[in-house]
Amino acid sequence: MKKTVGVLSGLVVAVAAVCTAGAWYTGKQLPEVLEQAMAQANVQLKQSSGLSGKVTLELASLESHLFSSTARYRVKVTELKGADGAESFELGFVDHIEHGPLPWSRVKAFKLMPVMAASNYALEKDAFTAEWFAASAEVPPVYGQNSLGYDGSTDGTLIMPPMQVTEVGGATTKFSGLAIQASGTRDGEQIKFSGAAPSFSLNHDDEQSGRLKLELKNLSLVGDLKKTPYGFYVGRTDMMLDQLSVSGGEEQKVLLLKQLEQNSESRADGDQFGGSIVYKVGDINFDGQPVGSSAMVWNLKNIDMPSMQTLIAWYQSRLPEFEAAAAQGQVLPTLPMTEAEKAEVSASVQQLLAAKPQIALEDFSFKTANGESHFKLSVDLGKPSSLELPSAELYKQMITQVQSTLQLSKPMIGDLAALQARLQGQSDAQVLAQQASQTGEMVGMMAVQSQMATVQGNDILANLHYADGMVDFNGQKMTVEQFASLIMANLGAMHPAEG
Repeated sequence: MKKTVGVLSGLVVAVAAVCTAGAWYTGKQLPEVLEQAMAQANVQLKQSSGLSGKVTLELASLESHLFSSTARYRVKVTELKGADGAESFELGFVDHIEHGPLPWSRVKAFKLMPVMAASNYALEKDAFTAEWFAASAEVPPVYGQNSLGYDGSTDGTLIMPPMQVTEVGGATTKFSGLAIQASGTRDGEQIKFSGAAPSFSLNHDDEQSGRLKLELKNLSLVGDLKKTPYGFYVGRTDMMLDQLSVSGGEEQKVLLLKQLEQNSESRADGDQFGGSIVYKVGDINFDGQPVGSSAMVWNLKNIDMPSMQTLIAWYQSRLPEFEAAAAQGQVLPTLPMTEAEKAEVSASVQQLLAAKPQIALEDFSFKTANGESHFKLSVDLGKPSSLELPSAELYKQMITQVQSTLQLSKPMIGDLAALQARLQGQSDAQVLAQQASQTGEMVGMMAVQSQMATVQGNDILANLHYADGMVDFNGQKMTVEQFASLIMANLGAMHPAEG
């Protein structure tokens, strides 16, 4: 018995010694680790074109002790554009850091894997954030925990608590809260995350904008990403929303969308990047009437990452000029550029086009009870002999191929026509069926007469192929100018000039 007690006592002393030594080591290493983390975060923010130069992080202070430290971070936001114009402000975060190898908060949670430190951070209350704290019943509006492994890996949870805001006039916003779990390897080389927010609702009513109700239910997201040597992340992210409902106006008719999904997948093959994004709406309902479902698939191929990285860096360096031009309604600013800068940008654009990138709307579908329609479009790009060519010749060489197909279902058109009639008060089944049939046939006849499409059975079809300056439209070959004239003539027929 004495021997057992002696062994246990020795183990306790040994563990205490290791923990004390580990805590001392952590305290010595922590300043350097935090500065590296701030630098890495600022690099990531700089690479985000929407936030470049507008959001920066810094370590405001660090008080270190043997078993714990207290760090304060400052988030500086400069000229961030919002609904009420550009704003500049600062946010403060306080972080209570427990030194490893066995932080007490992890031991209490039965997480016994040794870590370098355990972070417990929260947004600080000040004059700027006081309203946020009031909305969250004085719980920090943003807080979380994060552990730092000795290998540089991180694992933690970010939490936004439930919030409610009631404005003057009775407008109410309710948010159930959000929790995101995330883990990553050293320097963010690989990141995994998942999160969920049960509900969000907005109930707004005033004399000017009228009444608006918005509700979201069961938002979830998950991702698994890996950083490429060029700073881009590839992998998969999925976002799902069970239900979205919107109603407005005096009649408060409800648009209800169910089973919404966004699934994106990207990949890197050597120096080239590609990927796809899929959008789905499983069920669409308006004013209690079933409408249908829809899906959209986008594809991107053969994107040269080195040239893209260079062009993004150049764009970020001239971002203020682009923003100033946009504020004045200009698509592109007139930029003064040195000859060296022109040569670098031109070379990067040519390198990007030499990879023969392709942008494709792989499929856009809409389905009702009796029919389904599809639209597809792809654009292939290539490297022109020079970027200084006249516009017509430049586009001819740069756009190597365009393909599109449209398949409109006459029964689907009929379903939508019947829906419109029902919404206008028609309830006679025979009248609705007759109107649905006539509408589909009428659209088909108009498409054929205008030479914009052909009809095969229950489908209205239109096909376009462009290459080498020539257009093949529904089997008719013509120049680009002839095709443009055909389109303009049909637009003119749809909107005749007033006499």
